[in-house]
Amino acid sequence: MDGTYKIMIVDDEFEIREGLNAYYWERFQFQVIACAANGKQALDLMQRNDVDVVLTDIKMPVMDGIELSRAINLHYPHVKIVILSGYKEFSYARDALQAGVSEYLLKPVDLKNLSESMMKLKLELDAERETSQRLQAYENQLASSLPAARNHFFQALIDEPLPEYHKAKEEMSLLEIEMNATYYCCAAVKLEATTRQDNALPDSVAAKAQGILERHLEAGQCQSYTLRRKAGELAVFLNLNATAVPARRSLSLLWEQIISSIEQETGCRSIVGLGEVYQSLLSFPDSYKQARSVMERNTFLERGGLFLWDTADEQHVERKEYPYSHETKLLDAVLEGNLDNSLLHFQQFWTSCGLDSERAELPVVLKYLAPLFTMLERRLDLHGASLESIASLPMPISEFVERFPTLSTLKIALERLISDIALQIKHVNDDVQTTSHSAVQQVKKYIEEHYSEKITLNQMAELVYLNPSYFSIQFKKETGTNFIDYLKNCRMEKAKELLRRIDLKVYEIGELVGYQDRKYFATTFKSHTKLTPLEYRQSFITY
Repeated sequence: MDGTYKIMIVDDEFEIREGLNAYYWERFQFQVIACAANGKQALDLMQRNDVDVVLTDIKMPVMDGIELSRAINLHYPHVKIVILSGYKEFSYARDALQAGVSEYLLKPVDLKNLSESMMKLKLELDAERETSQRLQAYENQLASSLPAARNHFFQALIDEPLPEYHKAKEEMSLLEIEMNATYYCCAAVKLEATTRQDNALPDSVAAKAQGILERHLEAGQCQSYTLRRKAGELAVFLNLNATAVPARRSLSLLWEQIISSIEQETGCRSIVGLGEVYQSLLSFPDSYKQARSVMERNTFLERGGLFLWDTADEQHVERKEYPYSHETKLLDAVLEGNLDNSLLHFQQFWTSCGLDSERAELPVVLKYLAPLFTMLERRLDLHGASLESIASLPMPISEFVERFPTLSTLKIALERLISDIALQIKHVNDDVQTTSHSAVQQVKKYIEEHYSEKITLNQMAELVYLNPSYFSIQFKKETGTNFIDYLKNCRMEKAKELLRRIDLKVYEIGELVGYQDRKYFATTFKSHTKLTPLEYRQSFITY
């Protein structure tokens, strides 16, 4: 759409219509598209033409300008109305304003006033057009993002505080989510490839499995919504009516068919946890937690199938204490780059956690591995490294762990991972031993030459290509003091040297050693020498 607006001229005098028609409207980006001799004729023309502005006289036969303005305001409220009138009486202007007129100009019309009025109208039309286009774009975007909005609704339903019932129903209505049956339940589904050691499931296979799942649920007259939580893991929200078969039994039969079809058509294994059945959609979070818990408990059993939540299964299981001593030995060995000791202490850590048990569940495995790898990430940071940079392993570790279908394959992968990290760290340690001394010396030389400038730890670490945390440790190891104190001591020694001269003012000396704030310089100097800068200078003056 271009920036031109369409205008209609309404006046019962031919000469006036033609005169206005010949006006240079294009300079204001207007185009005359029709002329009318009275209000009725104008309304007839407006039914067949899009009009943005109507320029009309008041006194006309059949239908005058005020009546026309009222009709336009009623039927075409977006159209701007400009009245050109020879009537100066207040009553006409008042009636025009009440009829929705935008501008009221007196004849003979001053061209300057007309120009100003048309420019004003153009700005208003521009703003309205921009708003309209923005709203249309928003509506189009909303329509195209409806699936994402539905995803967000169900994600929030199980992750965030529960909304009020009427609010949840209202949002479901806006998102066109149909769940009006009697019973509500959640399933947690884990899809695993059986032909890959690391269990990575191609997106195409996961999408096909999801399609099979949704097809069966629809055929079973079960309203549902499937949410992808992560690669190969789905949360399924189920809504069904009462049948001759109890709701949970009905769902179990349906899911057994789904699991069988997925295995036959995709070759991948399904582990499905099914939560309790409730009679309120606000029970979805409870049902989902139950479903995911029972699904996770059966993740490492090397078989798929349907597993139902049962409170009787939730017996207290004694958990071993976290083996901090084995963690420390393992991390020290890895950070020393000692491959043999790293593998030895990992086996001791694994055994002491009880992870060799066939019944070790995913939450239990993560309970021990999550803090171990979190601490390893912190220790690696001091070496200027990370799990991602060394082993292409982004945190959290849970995503790595869940890629493996069995404990045995997970353990093999972890041993390989720890071996790789230890070897990488060995190379880093070898390089650092030869570079850290020269790096510290380079920074000390830089401070000596640039002490008057702004100097930061990060800036110096970047200068010598070291991680700031690691550089800080190496600097203190080499110099016996931390970086900040070393820089301050260097500046104070330079200040003392300059204060022994009498050709510089105290504040000038502060600026020369890197302190723009004279008060801060004086405070720092006194803290360092027990004397103010002036007292220190006077102690060297001989009379």
